Amino acid sequence: MYQIVYTSTAHRNFSAADLNTVLHAARARNRALGVTGMMVFHDGTFLQALEGEDRAVNEIFARIRIDPRHGDLVVLHRGAGAEQRVFGDWPMAFADFTGAAAFLKGFVRFNEQVKLKDLDGAGAMDLLTACGDDEVLKSA
Repeated sequence: MYQIVYTSTAHRNFSAADLNTVLHAARARNRALGVTGMMVFHDGTFLQALEGEDRAVNEIFARIRIDPRHGDLVVLHRGAGAEQRVFGDWPMAFADFTGAAAFLKGFVRFNEQVKLKDLDGAGAMDLLTACGDDEVLKSA
């Protein structure tokens, strides 16, 4: 299974409606190309994993790279991932951690000002997988 995991910084404030728009577009595009994944948003930072056939994942990622709504894109992992899909059949699971510091505490050290952008590839996948395991955080 081919994966890309990355972080990026929002270029503007994202409202719940803005995030919903991004999420619905991502789900439609991912579903059409057979790509699954997980996206987390916290404190102006996106953390996302995409998985599927390498051509499809790279096609989606090429669009993401040029999206003007975000920048400072950092690839944490690109290449082979787990043999099976980590994110099941979710075209894009989602967690908005605005105000949810308690959940993130096990993954980032808030007292040291560490942000999502400071995660490495393994830490990012741990966080994204944990989000996907939590029924409350999955979006239908």
